[in-house]
Amino acid sequence: MSRFVTRSALVAMALLAAIAIQFASGGVRPAEAQAAGVTVQVGSGEPGYAVNLFGSPKVTVAAGSTLTFKNPWLEPHTVTFPGATKLPPPSDPKAPVPTDPGKTVAYDGVAYLNSGFLFKDQTFALSLPTKGTYKFYCIIHPGMEGSVDVVDAGSASISTQAQLDAAATKTFADATAALKAASAAETAKGATRTANADGTSTWTVNVGGMVGPSDLQQFYAPKLDIRVGDTVVWKSAVPTPHTATFLGGTAMPLPPTPENPKVMQATPALAAGYSGTGYLNSGIIGVGWPAQQYSTKFAAAGSFPYICVLHVDQGMGGVVNVAAAQVTPARTGTGGADAASTASLALQVIAAVAAIAAVAGARRSTLRSR
Repeated sequence: MSRFVTRSALVAMALLAAIAIQFASGGVRPAEAQAAGVTVQVGSGEPGYAVNLFGSPKVTVAAGSTLTFKNPWLEPHTVTFPGATKLPPPSDPKAPVPTDPGKTVAYDGVAYLNSGFLFKDQTFALSLPTKGTYKFYCIIHPGMEGSVDVVDAGSASISTQAQLDAAATKTFADATAALKAASAAETAKGATRTANADGTSTWTVNVGGMVGPSDLQQFYAPKLDIRVGDTVVWKSAVPTPHTATFLGGTAMPLPPTPENPKVMQATPALAAGYSGTGYLNSGIIGVGWPAQQYSTKFAAAGSFPYICVLHVDQGMGGVVNVAAAQVTPARTGTGGADAASTASLALQVIAAVAAIAAVAGARRSTLRSR
């Protein structure tokens, strides 16, 4: 999810980029093939990991070409050409809003041009009639940026689709490997246990993580074994917004975005502790948000699943198993060491509250219909 999401917008631009044809003569292609354009992938990911990078951060096209951007993953992004204006911050309420919905704009290098939010499989296209170098960014993921060089038709430096696809494969593979290494390190740490004077324990679960602009969409540890009377603290050290939300038999809050007060605001901690019934929500936690942590005591034995409302469609969930008797303190969790175990746990968690596909579908349909 974005660093700050204040409204949702439907991006209705769906242009198909023709695959560029490369000829044997020095890689130079006819001007009409060059003008057909190429496609740049916008982000990538798999359950537990969001790669917030452009697949090809540097692109070269012929003047007059159409350049298309496509988001293949669930994490939303923008493609923003600031032109002569200053790039707005992630908190700007206009970040998710397209400047020219439904149009393929001939970009002049001066005007501000924004795709608005691109959700999974959505595209954004622009034509580039004027030679020059133009920077583009994702507003909501600082550090996610690239540039396009517009050159004369017939130039051998013009990017082919095969070159862009190969660059994206490497970019995303390298970033995913870095995320998994960071996740494995977090998993090895596990949840931190502090013994309390009354014989109970306080457990600290780290929420999310980052490698560059890319995100770990996981709890560390996602499976926690505690006992009645113990307290769990969810703590974030990154600016990406997350929640720790127990539905407790209630409906998924819609829309699942920070603009929804039921998502944004924390529910008051219960003096007696949480027993598994009713809605309990951390509110949004993260660096730069109103809070970076949330805690609750557990008052009853049972298995209590929870989710990050903002990233449930990317498999971000956990479970607190509460036993009546003392359990052996241990580092628990099956998160980021490998994506398969993360996905498996997430599916088990979501199954206890709703099928993950249904939740994800409700999230996307709600966002797109607003």
